[in-house]
Amino acid sequence: MIPQQRRNESISERQVAADLKRLKRQVAKTEAEQRRLRNTIRGLARETDVSLGCSCPHCEQAYMLVRDGLMYCPSCSNRLSV
Repeated sequence: MIPQQRRNESISERQVAADLKRLKRQVAKTEAEQRRLRNTIRGLARETDVSLGCSCPHCEQAYMLVRDGLMYCPSCSNRLSV
């Protein structure tokens, strides 16, 4: 028979391995979704004659959109001239 502590460690190790496998799949899915969104945003920017700027220095929740010498944050509406 396997001692109780050893059996619990084995179950715990299997649970950690299963959790790690699930997290790796989740990270891979998130990275793939992020790539798709990044490509979509680049395409939209190209189609609408807008450039992507830096992260908004005011809210840091979105990238600045650059058009006609003006940088605009779509999240907080912060505007800066270029």
